Amino acid sequence: MVQVREATAEDTDALTAMVAAAFSSEAGWGYMLGPGNVDAMRAFARALLIPKIRRRTAWVTDDCLALAMWELRSTDLSVDEDHESLWAECRTEIGEEAWRRIANYDAAVNAAAPARPYWYLEVLATHPDVQGRGRATALLHPGFEVADANGWDSWLETSVPRNKAYYEARGFTESREFDVPGGPTTWWMCRPSGP
Repeated sequence: MVQVREATAEDTDALTAMVAAAFSSEAGWGYMLGPGNVDAMRAFARALLIPKIRRRTAWVTDDCLALAMWELRSTDLSVDEDHESLWAECRTEIGEEAWRRIANYDAAVNAAAPARPYWYLEVLATHPDVQGRGRATALLHPGFEVADANGWDSWLETSVPRNKAYYEARGFTESREFDVPGGPTTWWMCRPSGP
């Protein structure tokens, strides 16, 4: 039985290392940060994760070998100062070339994004040693409960073609394809809110 709980600040190092291992060959992260660039992937994961821990929108398996990070994308586009400082630290760690590729990727993703508000599955990651054992699926359920309680559609984007079938089987039935200039073909996928 997979045990799921909210992520805590004490989990940060274990989770950023796990995400880097899980995404080391992922097309979108490889484009942005350089294929297999584990240090840059840890820095990027940290900047994404810490605000989700603070907002209580990150869930993990009890062994920290899988993680789901969610975020409400609303019409309010403000970013708090703490989040800005996390991104400044990330930029320093990953360098300007990777920072430009992240900006390029984000611009393409945002141009194809659905209308706000929506509940965004920003990261779903499982350590390669334990993939295919139900951890990621178990982690989707707390996020789905929040979405359904609030009447929000859940959206994600993926640059991994085989992930499409996985997400379709879990209710992400709408798919929109777009290209990242100089980067991978990517898909926005939607799970409509439940009853």
